[in-house]
Amino acid sequence: MYKNVIADIPGIEYYPIVALLFFFGFFIGLMVWYFRADKQKLESIALMAIREDLVLEPVPNSAEGN
Repeated sequence: MYKNVIADIPGIEYYPIVALLFFFGFFIGLMVWYFRADKQKLESIALMAIREDLVLEPVPNSAEGN
């Protein structure tokens, strides 16, 4: 019964392909962001979760100075 309901949706054969493309697009975008991110800033954010007494000093942005 449910098989017939799903089969009647127009364009249903493209849904898994689009979902897979969204997944890989998000995953690749996340990887690009991670490798381009400022490692010093990520380290200070990671330490904030462990140490409550840590005062975060702003990291100068190299793009603003030039």
